[in-house]
Amino acid sequence: MARNRSIRNKKKARRKVENIDITSLLDILVILLVFLLKSYNSSGVVLNVPKGITLPDSRSETANNPGVMIQVAKERIYVDDELILDVEEDLKQNKNIFGEKGRMLVPLYDTLVKKKEEIKTLSKQVNMVAGVSEDDENKKKFTGIANLIIDKTIKYSYVKKVMYTCAAAGFKEYKFIVLGEDQ
Repeated sequence: MARNRSIRNKKKARRKVENIDITSLLDILVILLVFLLKSYNSSGVVLNVPKGITLPDSRSETANNPGVMIQVAKERIYVDDELILDVEEDLKQNKNIFGEKGRMLVPLYDTLVKKKEEIKTLSKQVNMVAGVSEDDENKKKFTGIANLIIDKTIKYSYVKKVMYTCAAAGFKEYKFIVLGEDQ
């Protein structure tokens, strides 16, 4: 019995309370927290910039608004990340891409009209499900906002055609997406 006690006492004597230094762990956690807060996008809008588009720089602080994303590269136009116009390819196939005396891009116009109808249909369904009446201020409606992501090397005459096409399709409010100082 005495022998058992001495073995137990030896085991207890061997166990030492270790002090863990957690300052370096806390430093890492603080750095991660700061990084995540800095990279957090509070606007809720995800932007995908296709290859070939270089955004202009700006000091603007305003956040972008939800709306249809129109991405204009040198030879291509995308609407909500879907390629709708490849200028070189369409001209090779002799497709009529210009309308109204060269001021409008026909494939862009057709796509935007479809998007407008989709948005109106969805907003009616949301209002119906939410039980919102037609006279209510809280009802969802078509805003006509077009977020334009345009390469900074595009000529103004081409940008004017894109804007004219957007306005003709019912998207009369433009938001130009640019790179801010911290991006």
